[in-house]
Amino acid sequence: MATIKNIHDYTDIIETSYKKSTKYKQMKRKNRAAQFAPFAALTGYKDIIHDTERLTEEKRIIDENKRMLLDQKLKHFLKTQEMIKITYFKKDETKTEGCYLSIMQSVKRIDELYKTVILNNQQIIAIEDIYDLEEK
Repeated sequence: MATIKNIHDYTDIIETSYKKSTKYKQMKRKNRAAQFAPFAALTGYKDIIHDTERLTEEKRIIDENKRMLLDQKLKHFLKTQEMIKITYFKKDETKTEGCYLSIMQSVKRIDELYKTVILNNQQIIAIEDIYDLEEK
C-alpha cells in the first residue's frame, strides 16, 4: 500500500539555503509585492452591478392638450424671463429608460428648428422631454 504524503510537510526543503541567480537581478520589493496584489477577475462586473442599482422609469406620454398648454406656458415664460421650475425627462445613457429631473431657471430662447429650449445657464432641453413648467 502506498503511503500518503502530507503536502504541507516542507521538512525536506526547509533547511535548504537560498541560491541567488547570477543571470537575473533581484526584483525590487515594490514589484515583488505587486505580484500578489488582488485583481478583478470579473472586470467591469462591479460597474454593471452599480448600473443595475440605479432606478429608472419610462418616459410618460403627454396628451395633446397638455402639450399645447406647456407650449403656451413656455412662450409666456420666455417673454417674462421669470424663474420657473422645469421638470423634464433625461434619458439614461446605458438603459432604455431614464429619470425625471427638475431645475429652477429662466428661459433664454426657444429654438424652433431643433425643437429645444435654451435656458439662461446655457442648458439645452428638448421640448418633447419637458413634462411640467411651474411658476416659482
